Amino acid sequence: MLDEYWEERGFPWEYDPGPPRNRKWPRLFAETPNYRALGKAVTGKEEFRWHFGPMFYRGRLGDHEIKVLIVGQEGAQDESLSHRSFTGGTGGRMQNLLNHLGITESYLFTNTFVYPIFGQYGTKERLLAQHPDSPIRRHREELFDYAVQRNRPELHLAIAVGRAAKESLASWVESHGGQADPDRLHLADSSKISPKLKMVGVLHPGGASKGGAVTKIKASFVTAIRQIETWSTADPTWLPVDPGGTRSPANQYKYTSDPIPFRDFAFGTAWRLGRDATSSNRKNSQQAIQMFGEHGKYGNKGHSLKYPDDASMSKAGYRDEPGDLAYEPPKRDYKEFDRGPGRSLATLLQGGRPGFEWPDFNALGLRCDPSFGTGPIARGRLSRPSILVIADQQSHDDLFTGRALTGKAGQHLQAFLKAAGLTESYGILRVLPVDTLDDDQATVRDVVDTAEVRALHAEAVRRVRPKVLVFCGPLAKRLAPHVTPTGTPTVEMKAHGQSGSKADWQRALNDLSALSYRKDIRSPSFDYDGKPLQIERHDLPFGTLRWQGSSGDRGQQPTRGSKVSFDYYKFVMPDWAFKLKPTALSSAEAAAATRLKND
Repeated sequence: MLDEYWEERGFPWEYDPGPPRNRKWPRLFAETPNYRALGKAVTGKEEFRWHFGPMFYRGRLGDHEIKVLIVGQEGAQDESLSHRSFTGGTGGRMQNLLNHLGITESYLFTNTFVYPIFGQYGTKERLLAQHPDSPIRRHREELFDYAVQRNRPELHLAIAVGRAAKESLASWVESHGGQADPDRLHLADSSKISPKLKMVGVLHPGGASKGGAVTKIKASFVTAIRQIETWSTADPTWLPVDPGGTRSPANQYKYTSDPIPFRDFAFGTAWRLGRDATSSNRKNSQQAIQMFGEHGKYGNKGHSLKYPDDASMSKAGYRDEPGDLAYEPPKRDYKEFDRGPGRSLATLLQGGRPGFEWPDFNALGLRCDPSFGTGPIARGRLSRPSILVIADQQSHDDLFTGRALTGKAGQHLQAFLKAAGLTESYGILRVLPVDTLDDDQATVRDVVDTAEVRALHAEAVRRVRPKVLVFCGPLAKRLAPHVTPTGTPTVEMKAHGQSGSKADWQRALNDLSALSYRKDIRSPSFDYDGKPLQIERHDLPFGTLRWQGSSGDRGQQPTRGSKVSFDYYKFVMPDWAFKLKPTALSSAEAAAATRLKND
């Protein structure tokens, strides 16, 4: 049932763990300039769609892995949800171009701006992007230069997508003492950057809505392919195809889209993202993004939806470090992100291990949309943790974070685990990897009782090898006798929000206090005060913003007419974060902004 959504994308257990921690990438991303304040200082208005944060890259960040660098203008809402560049409609067009060239893996996507802009790229945006003193340009070129440094001499080609990107590549050449015309990048002095580096530019696929534009866009792609053919004919060692790739001639090029491989996304990312077309739209005046399933529509066109009216969740439990911004990933603890469970366990958890496949959930009567996938099944450390929690789904946040139990209940579970002495030595598995919150609960129970679900969880527990098992919620309790290894201590407790759950969680902590397991806190309180904690950053994928995993349930599911819709979900920024003002510029940024305004 699910493998039809894997076609041409690889497998969902092939994933991007994030930037290598032993390289400069995480620090460089954390050094993103103050886009909001720079935009307001130079243009006098909010220049950037800052609410859902920056997106830095897509593709390879390892040493000697990049042959092609693709540069665009900015991301959009799909990129905001995936925390990766070029994952919407334009990303699908460019993926197709790379596949045509036989470059199936050795690429890196970036943008002129790491934040989306309001409106079009014009004179003031050009100042921010291309002025030699702009902190935005300097930061971008530091990223480009580091890509060259770690991939010399493998980096052979840079492709600019759209006007802003063409100017960005030209600016980069000029920073290295060369000359470049944005409209004739194939003649640029790109060897000043790296000996084998060559450049081409194409029109932006986003302009296809204009009359006659598709023909011009396709022509620009064909021209670029022909130029690449000329270079590779002259030097057959230049830009070799990737293993398994095939380079096709320009006269066979078709202007179409290809889906983006799962290996370019963090583990657990919703499968709708990267399907080769846009899968989301902005809502609530930038405060929310709506993702739609296979049977949904962009902007829910023709579908009347009603969402819960709740964006004002408390800031309780939220914390950050000095210098952090609520709408960016951590700036100080920039290496604090989760790299995923590893290929073997990821294969099992996604139902890819023979003999341990997830059942056909729709055939069993569930209403979930399979196009969203089976991503948010796990969180935490899944190799011999002190405690493994198996828990019922309790929010829709998991769909957007790619990790289990990240909404309000998960934030309370975080406090429970801390009270038990654990800040790292825990793992969490969700009973089912698909949305069942508002489904018929008798049907859900029947699915949990299937041999397939029991077998997969039993195998997961066997591999994870926890010291203690905690079963949280009525569905998890149904699994307990079927997945618990002989001799493993167990504690059962109610789901958060169930009647009497606070007292029951305290009873569970009392039970845990009598058990022996490795603790991260020397003297745990074993006292649950009923207050939440934000989800630990080391539990969440790279790119997750500070406000995400805090402030209660941020994911919402609408009703359509009298029924709950499984075709749409919305991720809402909390009011307290939405109302934040820009932080002050550093002295260097303020001086640069003054120079930009005066030029």
